[in-house]
Amino acid sequence: MKPQTETALGAALKTAVQSLSKKKQTEMIAEHIYGKFDVFRQFRPLALGIHESLIAALPQFDPQLISRVVANHCRKPRYIKSLARGGRRFDLAGKPAGEVTADEKKAAELQSQPKPAAQTQPVPEAPVATPETPAADN
Repeated sequence: MKPQTETALGAALKTAVQSLSKKKQTEMIAEHIYGKFDVFRQFRPLALGIHESLIAALPQFDPQLISRVVANHCRKPRYIKSLARGGRRFDLAGKPAGEVTADEKKAAELQSQPKPAAQTQPVPEAPVATPETPAADN
């Protein structure tokens, strides 16, 4: 495979993108990824190391921000439910690239379960000093 050389237009785009705030860049990357790759839009289990494929496919974006977008995607409840179903993992082209392991499936199942509501118990009041019960000295 031939290494990609950066064109003048690619360099200009990269400079323009990097002049935006990190938050704006992250939003732009997410919008681009969801628009270009069906595997993200469909919340299918992603191939391990897919962030490296994205970094190679999107040289105009900061690699750290691409990794952040992938991490954010993988924390979404819809993605976690997809992992909990198990089955195949998919690459950027939507082709099978591995399987969700039993341990990964189990972890996703646990993560997708609703959290029990915190039981509210009345907070005991601090003892009030009365003539019968003197306050404790500190």
